[in-house]
Amino acid sequence: MATATSPDVSGIKVSVATLTNGTPSTTIVPIGHLDSLGALKDKSRNVQRYTPLNNTQFDEIVGMGPLVNAGFSMSVLYDPEGTEGINIIETAIDNNSQVQIIIELGNAKTGPGNGTTYKQITKVSKLTVNGEKDGKFKAEFSAEKIGSPVITPAS
Repeated sequence: MATATSPDVSGIKVSVATLTNGTPSTTIVPIGHLDSLGALKDKSRNVQRYTPLNNTQFDEIVGMGPLVNAGFSMSVLYDPEGTEGINIIETAIDNNSQVQIIIELGNAKTGPGNGTTYKQITKVSKLTVNGEKDGKFKAEFSAEKIGSPVITPAS
């Protein structure tokens, strides 16, 4: 059962690169047939409110925590014997190693392949492979962001 690489019809291209000594490989592998893609940006700050008991004299204080970037979540068709990026993701969670996820958005003016590119170093925190349906398996994974992404604007 081979899983065909997804055609770039939606304008979104997702690939994976392994890391060696913290440096991403120049060999970039398409993730495979992308079924769903979670939020690209999901930022938040923890909020702590301090309300004094003697509130007639003091205002409430609002403490803002550090900026938190939520991880990526995606689902992809899965072939356990394949060589697509989802198999690199599985190796990364097994070995507790980092990978770089590259997401390229289509450009509305020039079409797929010329859009804004996000390159993010991640660690895979979850991988689930669901049962077979119509001869295909589906893998869902989550990856935690490490550091800030490298963003290249559309050309």
